[in-house]
Amino acid sequence: MKSRLMACMAFASAIIAFTAPATLWAKYPEKPIRLVVPFPAGGTTDVVARQVARNMSTLLGQEVIVDNRGGAATIIGVDAVAKAPSDGYTILLATATTFSVNPHLFKKMPYKIDEFVPIGFISEAPIVLVAPFGASAKNLQELVRSLKDKETPVATTGKGGFSHLTAAMFFNAIGAKFRDVPYRGEAPALQDLLTGQVPLYFGSMPGTLPHVKSEKLRAYGVTSIERSPAAPGIASFTEQGLPEVVATSWFGLSAPKGTAPDIIATLAAALNKAMDDKALLERMATEGSVPRKFSPTEFADYIKRDHERWGKIVRGAGVEVD
Repeated sequence: MKSRLMACMAFASAIIAFTAPATLWAKYPEKPIRLVVPFPAGGTTDVVARQVARNMSTLLGQEVIVDNRGGAATIIGVDAVAKAPSDGYTILLATATTFSVNPHLFKKMPYKIDEFVPIGFISEAPIVLVAPFGASAKNLQELVRSLKDKETPVATTGKGGFSHLTAAMFFNAIGAKFRDVPYRGEAPALQDLLTGQVPLYFGSMPGTLPHVKSEKLRAYGVTSIERSPAAPGIASFTEQGLPEVVATSWFGLSAPKGTAPDIIATLAAALNKAMDDKALLERMATEGSVPRKFSPTEFADYIKRDHERWGKIVRGAGVEVD
């Protein structure tokens, strides 16, 4: 009788264990994590994302695989994450374009920003206006004069993207016109700029500074209020008489809404620890990115403030995409 009772209890325990939620024994992560980068491979943001992913892989004990989904001003990649399961195995490289700019630009988007949960911040940097080094305009004043009374082609990373909006902000400020020449990412845009196929580009600091330092590109100004510590020789637009031209590009990590708080906490801790990498910090400093550590809550507050700020900028620039 006793043996039969023990057998029944063992069977019941097995049934309970089998039907209990997986979270009771599963340790996250148990398999590789997919980091969707909404830009083509090879660009500056992609390079930094891969460094962060490698560092996080070591800390989490599972590979963080970068999945490039570029196009449509980051919308293609972002939508893929919005539709992914909220199990912590698909996360997003979130950017200012994604959460601060696009919601004000596009009348219709396949996702909403409240479909994501912030994980943590990586870095921010101003935008820099560059041209081929052999351009006739040697400074911003000469450039502005040369842009009057004509329509200038300008490389961007897509209509409605961060570089496109910054170009609109600048040309509105100087009272001139430009024509958008869209590229699928910064790498191809810079390639055509370096070969003189297009005359101007508002690019990231990490992407453009190496070419400025090697005198392959000429820089006319940065979009931060003050000069960047990484490029003290490049004056800001504000100090050159164009205080309307202020913008910073940032990126961090987010996950689909519904991702468990303990998973978000695990990813946030791994990200913050990954950002302690000396080589990564030195690279960011050299290229003009300023790293910051935010908790998920602090990052959420940052996104909210930046979203509101860019709403005013977009309305002032008069840019809208169907």
